[in-house]
Amino acid sequence: MHPNVVRALVVVAVLAILAVGAVPLLILMDLSGDGTGWGLCEAGLDSCRVGNFRGARLALVLVLVLLALATLLRFVVWVAGNPGRRNREATRYSRDDIFIP
Repeated sequence: MHPNVVRALVVVAVLAILAVGAVPLLILMDLSGDGTGWGLCEAGLDSCRVGNFRGARLALVLVLVLLALATLLRFVVWVAGNPGRRNREATRYSRDDIFIP
């Protein structure tokens, strides 16, 4: 894989992780500014009646998306490191090549 493609994929994955991590902050900022919290509270914070599992469901979805993006990032880094690993194994020294007086 070309190094510039790997860098671009890593940057996109990191930015996506940061964007997903910022969602709860953006929802709270919207609620504090008399917004609907991205549909969480339809009539604003004063008349907000959220079900017992609505926040937990949102948190679970965000955690799953973060884990999927982290897995994607790890996979991209692993794929990028594979060709270099083959070259390193070919040039690795054996115990017979090292002289320790």
